[in-house]
Amino acid sequence: MRDLDLFQMALGLVEPWYVERSEFDPAARRLDLYLNFKSGGVFTCPECGGGGCKAYDTTEKTWRHLNFFHHEAYLHARVPRVKCERCGVKLVEVPWARTGSGFTLMFEAVVLMLAKARGYRSTRNLIAMAYLIGGKLDLKPLPI
Repeated sequence: MRDLDLFQMALGLVEPWYVERSEFDPAARRLDLYLNFKSGGVFTCPECGGGGCKAYDTTEKTWRHLNFFHHEAYLHARVPRVKCERCGVKLVEVPWARTGSGFTLMFEAVVLMLAKARGYRSTRNLIAMAYLIGGKLDLKPLPI
């Protein structure tokens, strides 16, 4: 099994999404996974739910993910904007993160479990590094 296949299964990615490449830097203690979508992939309009929308263009996004052993992990993806006949051009929702979040759903779920077990203030201190990477961590309940 190739590393990309392993990461794809571990992340639960389904078509049209796939892991395009990975970069591992042991000195920096960092793993970067680059996600992409297959050419010709169709998406759902995030506003009206209409299906069959093709990519109009893309924008690069990055999310902090759970550590890979003792290495920070980040997901990077070209996220498509689709042109919906009803709603116009809209950025699609990715299955691994909430819209507007700089963190994956799994990362946010672990933070919420910590907050419940240790309290908000203690958890905030434990994850202060999250704010250093420029993400916005919202501790309200997630629709998981």
